[in-house]
Amino acid sequence: MLISNDVHDVALRLKEIDPGYELHYESSDRKFRLKNAEGDTLIVFPFRSIDCRMVEHARKTRVERLEEIIKEIDKANAAAEESAIRRKESLASDSLKEAASRYYADKNRKGTR
Repeated sequence: MLISNDVHDVALRLKEIDPGYELHYESSDRKFRLKNAEGDTLIVFPFRSIDCRMVEHARKTRVERLEEIIKEIDKANAAAEESAIRRKESLASDSLKEAASRYYADKNRKGTR
């Protein structure tokens, strides 16, 4: 269902970003979608109702910002990868410490017999 008027003028403000933008509501999955004039879905909004965040979300995801978006994604991926490496190193360290403790505890037990 095409939405051309809403209380917050979101549909109008989306058209200000790009005249070909159309705000739609799909009742089958209860999602708001931003479509182009050809009817292609550009964005499935993660919001349950129409609000101003849709306009900001549409601005943030514009093709003109592609380089900036890619840099943000790369930065987030690098941080996630670094965090995963630290977790693995910490887990390996903890495992080695535990194994060493068991080894020396067993060795001391055998040595006192």
